[in-house]
Amino acid sequence: MSFELVMPRAGLTMVEGTISTWTVPEGTAVKKGDAIMEFENEKNTIEFACTHDGILHITAQEGDVVAVGAPIGYVAESQEEYAALCGGQSVPAAAPEPAAATQAAAAPVAAEKAPESGGKRVRITGLARKMAHQNQIPLTELKGTGPNGRIIAQDVKDYLAAKAEAPAVAPVQQPVDDVKKIPLSGIRKAIARNMYTSLQEMAQCTAAVEVDVTDLLAYRQKLVGQQEFLGCKVTVNDLLCMATVKMLKKHPTANATFDGSMLSVHSSVNLSVAVAAEAGLMVPVVKGADHMGLVELHQAMKDLADRARDKQLRDGDQSNGTFTVSNVGMFPIDWSTPIINPPQVAILGFGRSVKKMVVVGDEPKIRSMMHMFLTFDHRVFDGLEVGRILEDMKTLVENPELITL
Repeated sequence: MSFELVMPRAGLTMVEGTISTWTVPEGTAVKKGDAIMEFENEKNTIEFACTHDGILHITAQEGDVVAVGAPIGYVAESQEEYAALCGGQSVPAAAPEPAAATQAAAAPVAAEKAPESGGKRVRITGLARKMAHQNQIPLTELKGTGPNGRIIAQDVKDYLAAKAEAPAVAPVQQPVDDVKKIPLSGIRKAIARNMYTSLQEMAQCTAAVEVDVTDLLAYRQKLVGQQEFLGCKVTVNDLLCMATVKMLKKHPTANATFDGSMLSVHSSVNLSVAVAAEAGLMVPVVKGADHMGLVELHQAMKDLADRARDKQLRDGDQSNGTFTVSNVGMFPIDWSTPIINPPQVAILGFGRSVKKMVVVGDEPKIRSMMHMFLTFDHRVFDGLEVGRILEDMKTLVENPELITL
């Protein structure tokens, strides 16, 4: 007998998967447990292990999007069964055309009433048609002078003569629009669905503040000088995330999830950190970030970011986040309006740092400035709490020694 292979469910929210590649070809003898295919769900690329011994017959091709539980292939126990599977979908023979239709197709069309483009019929002699065809002249450009406006051979000659006397005009080369269609992968499709749902179901609003990061950048350089002692190279993002964790302990309503009727305030900070990967935006979660020091937080975020870019995140690495940080400072982006990752109630973003002339103590000075922007669910808290959050973040960022206390 033959055994059906189906798209597995890899995660509670998975409804479909995209076949990335078959790692063994059609007709291969496979064993139970062999990795024979890779597929994408909304989070990762996952290996598919064969469920039976036998000969592989593939029905779903690479790039196909297949619903969970739908067939992707079969495993036959014998060559006879495999041959039956391969020949089981014979193409039905085409129905014979009616004799009248065949005769009509074979019958020559009268030269004088041959249909042209747009359904218009042109009256033309056989010789004139042959001359027009040889010289690649559209019949609609010819003017007939024969009886009843029929196009005759002399009309074709006159057309060619007039064209020879006309000054040559170089044809305008029209650019070719080569359209490349790219279907959304499982990951990008999930991102699109989640972002759209987030905006549809929340009252999202964004507030921003510009902060002086001159001292923060200097403090980071001081820590870089202690790289050998610390065992890692601390980044600006590490300090910003550490400041965010410290802020959340003071503002617990921001470290919360909301299901539409009940606000759940979490005692532990599970920090979701947005990571830009080629496959799409990944948001792994640092669990218990409020119990980590700066070096431990750096190592945890680096490990998750590396595995996210390599598509090696494990189940649970992107779940149970309570607050999200999105840093776009590596790009020429000053500020943005990030979208909340539901069921969280807020997301904090950081733009690039830019040197500007600002007033410090009534004197103009060149300082490094950066925007912070907080998108929040206006159903959960209002501008008063947002103002206090941004005020505390500004204090921490402009006094970086407070971050690591």
